[in-house]
Amino acid sequence: MAHLILYLIIFFITILFSNILNKVFPKIPLPLIQIIFGVILGMLGAGDVIHMNSEVFLALIIAPLLFRDAEIADISFILKHWKIVFYLVIPVVFISVFVMGGMIHQLLPAIPFAACFAVGAALGPTDAVAVESVGSRFEFPKRVKNILKGEGLVNDASGIIAFQFAIATLTTGYFSIFDATWQLLVTVAGGVLIGLVTAWVSKSLTTLLEEMDAHDSTGYLLLELLLPFVSFFIAEEFHVSGIIAAVVAGVSQSSRFKKISLFDAKVDVITNSFWNMIAFILNAVVFVLFGLEMSRIVIPTLQSPAYSNLFLLSTIVIVTIVLFCTRFVLIGLFYKIISMRRKQPFSRYMNDILLLTFSGVKGTVSIATILLTPATFNEGQFVFWHRSIMLFIVSGVTLLSFLVGVIVLPLLSEAKETKRNHIMEIALLEEVAQLLGEEAKMRKDPKAMYATIDNYRGRIQDLIVDQEGSMMKSDFNELRVLILRIEVEGLEEIYKQKQIDDASYKIYQRYIKEMERFIVHKFVSTVAFTLVIVKRALRAFLHQLVTLKISEGYDQKRIYLSEAQKKSLRFVYLNNTEYVLEALENLEGVYDPKLIDYLQAERIRQAELLHERSFIDRVIQRYRPVNIEEMMRGYYLERKLIFEYEAKGLFTHLQAKELRQNVNALENYSLKDNYNNLPYEFFDYLRHHSG
Repeated sequence: MAHLILYLIIFFITILFSNILNKVFPKIPLPLIQIIFGVILGMLGAGDVIHMNSEVFLALIIAPLLFRDAEIADISFILKHWKIVFYLVIPVVFISVFVMGGMIHQLLPAIPFAACFAVGAALGPTDAVAVESVGSRFEFPKRVKNILKGEGLVNDASGIIAFQFAIATLTTGYFSIFDATWQLLVTVAGGVLIGLVTAWVSKSLTTLLEEMDAHDSTGYLLLELLLPFVSFFIAEEFHVSGIIAAVVAGVSQSSRFKKISLFDAKVDVITNSFWNMIAFILNAVVFVLFGLEMSRIVIPTLQSPAYSNLFLLSTIVIVTIVLFCTRFVLIGLFYKIISMRRKQPFSRYMNDILLLTFSGVKGTVSIATILLTPATFNEGQFVFWHRSIMLFIVSGVTLLSFLVGVIVLPLLSEAKETKRNHIMEIALLEEVAQLLGEEAKMRKDPKAMYATIDNYRGRIQDLIVDQEGSMMKSDFNELRVLILRIEVEGLEEIYKQKQIDDASYKIYQRYIKEMERFIVHKFVSTVAFTLVIVKRALRAFLHQLVTLKISEGYDQKRIYLSEAQKKSLRFVYLNNTEYVLEALENLEGVYDPKLIDYLQAERIRQAELLHERSFIDRVIQRYRPVNIEEMMRGYYLERKLIFEYEAKGLFTHLQAKELRQNVNALENYSLKDNYNNLPYEFFDYLRHHSG
């Protein structure tokens, strides 16, 4: 048990680290990183402790993932392409099963026909999770995306049904096309019926709780979380498709009238956040388990003397080629008929055919399916020694097909847009900042309003950088690291000369720490950035140990500085500004002139604020912000301008919708009042009990 818990902890740490690594190296697909980590964990012995039970895997991972996909899918668009979806789910899967099964039997004649068809059935359906993960880095055409979404929702069920037929034939030696067809219809219809019934029960229970005024968001979330599992297990108990039941329950769950109420709004926010987290974890588990099972299956088979490694690897390559060729021919035949009916050139559909072909990648569902193959038949009288070869072929073809999809699909599609046009959004935020600035001039104490304006200036800066390419982002953040280094060194030099006291030093350290938060680490040298941060943090820590107190002017809610202290802070900032402007001037010709000009102008603007004595107040305000009312005023103005811009046609409806959602998220976050104030309370305690 202790080993299991340890490996589970390592397992989930691996998932976390894989996500971090993907952020640092975004060109490497996240699933590929997770598969590699899974293989490494397997080689380190985790595969001996963590086993993938196929039935549990399908019930606890695949069923909820497909349930959520069905719940958020636009079924109307999928139904628009129902003919090709049905074609991919039934004829393509079953024809692929027979073609691949026959090919495997030709390559490995010692393996029974039924066992070869079982391998073909495991490899027949496209893995929806794998396709979505592979396609996350580029854009499919909308029609192709809807076709693949529809295929992915139900073809796991058709593949599992085909596999069950093959295993039944292998164990009994009997096969009837009539019985198989009837069983298929019963399995699908039963899954649909159970999915509808469980969704209806869930809705009825929710309605009853609402009528009794006993509903709450947590209970609703638990009901929805249970729905795919209940649907799956009930269906499996009746020997019908649990996958179909979970998918139909998901579709039914989303098919209801939208009620505009506060409860439903809260539930929607919680549900989306919850499912996003669950989907990420389950997807990661899928691919790490994929790697784990690969290490358990592939390595022992390659070490076996039964077949040469070259022969086994050649078999995997041949079966993979047959898999894609079969899918290409069948899809091409469908579009050929369409082109003839519409009297259009066949070449017009070629890109769609290729995208659909190479989207036929396999995933962990294939491995989970083949693991359902029993090791013995007839109560142990017949040992099925071919099982390891079957597992090896399915694992190898699954991995190779996935790698083919990773390589080929980006060549056939457009990369996701990384350079966005934020011109109108920047103009809107500039107008908000300008209106807030005019209101600040009419206040006796404008510090809180200035802090709010700074928040908008930060958002504007982020948008300016985001609409440029990755090279510009990298340059921008490298220059900010340079400015950060100048600030740190300038502060330390002036502190050594005793031109600034402890309280002012700590305030300026806070300002520098705020600068660190706005540097996007993945676009800068990790080593250079880390050295600057560690150096600054170490100096601040040592300084805190030496002084062990905070400024005399500090109280629980606000920091007060004398005029002499404010003057010393202005001196530090202006002194550092000279060095910053000089350094930027020397870099002209090395970096984009627009970038240099922007940073220089922004630094000069901040320096000018010193003469208004507002910059020091802004730094102090950030130490413990109390500008909630001013932030709410900014959000009100932002919403008002979004409406006006949309009315003028400067924003589309979708753009305005996204901007409103962003404002809502920022407002909810700003109103959150349960922050942990332990550091401030600790310093306040030291102030009252020292000396």
